[in-house]
Amino acid sequence: MNSGLPRRRPGRHYLAGLIALALLAGCATPVETATHPAWPARQRALAALRDWSVNGRLAVTTAQQGWHVGLYWVQQGPVYNIDLIGPLGQGRVRIQGDAQGVALRTADGQIQRATDADELLARAVGVRIPLNGLLYWVRGLPDPGQPGTLALDEQGRLSRLEQDGWRIDYLDYMPVAPLELPRRIRATQGEIKVQIIVNDWSLAPATTVASGR
Repeated sequence: MNSGLPRRRPGRHYLAGLIALALLAGCATPVETATHPAWPARQRALAALRDWSVNGRLAVTTAQQGWHVGLYWVQQGPVYNIDLIGPLGQGRVRIQGDAQGVALRTADGQIQRATDADELLARAVGVRIPLNGLLYWVRGLPDPGQPGTLALDEQGRLSRLEQDGWRIDYLDYMPVAPLELPRRIRATQGEIKVQIIVNDWSLAPATTVASGR
């Protein structure tokens, strides 16, 4: 039924809102972030770090258990060598891998192999630790292969990241010329909490990494 009154055309704000919603629905970016002028250059510099090492501590707590170990991680390109030294019920766990696969050696010499580091470590120690994500998160970077959301601090550094079902909080940074790299990281997923405290960063590892698989 036509009332005889002129039809009101949608306002410009209304049309702009519809266009924005359509763009968001069709063009969602892999990682959503608040803007900061320092972040793009920082992200490129961190992504360019291919050879580095971390010496520190790793603590894991769940509803049923809690333990902490010494952490020594050497990365050379896609090849990594991670030593977890301490309780774990196994004394020492060595993880060696690359893009093709990963091997885990326990203190008694037993070796397990898999294509996924997270699954392999979960089978060995009973807790899923996100090693695949930590390759990026420990540097203060989001994993480029996973969608996520992040928040930046006043210096343009990551302060919080939500990715792959984990929330990663960056509690402290330390100067590692010419950058600032994370000193304390806390990652949580449900009842699992993983904390890393870095004692030393090195951007030129002295140890040559071999996959040993």
